[in-house]
Amino acid sequence: MLLTHHPDKNGNASTTVNTIQEAYRVLVDPESREKYDESLRRSIQRQGFNISGDGLDIYSLDDFEMVEEEECRWIKDCPRCQFPKSIKFKESDLIENGTEDGENGYEIIVQCESCSLWIKVKYYEDNEEDDE
Repeated sequence: MLLTHHPDKNGNASTTVNTIQEAYRVLVDPESREKYDESLRRSIQRQGFNISGDGLDIYSLDDFEMVEEEECRWIKDCPRCQFPKSIKFKESDLIENGTEDGENGYEIIVQCESCSLWIKVKYYEDNEEDDE
């Protein structure tokens, strides 16, 4: 790739060569590669994506606002369409539809009420015991 973009072969390529060399320096060093990968993950998450291998964005129950009414509900603005409070579910949804995630927790898949986005919400069972 360097030979293709070398300034002797292409007069306007010095910036490209510098970019390729810098990319190589970052990617060849495990520590700088990890920093680069982490900054890329954060950048993608800031754009509203938190993608898993199955193509669903993953969120924690802590990412939602809890509303206590007759039954606890969790609400969140959609990260895609930005419609306010369009992703919501109740405590009974967690109990009836949650499945084990294989990591000592549970997950449920919910859809935005405004657009076609489906997300996966991970949560853990609350094992609080009363101190008597």
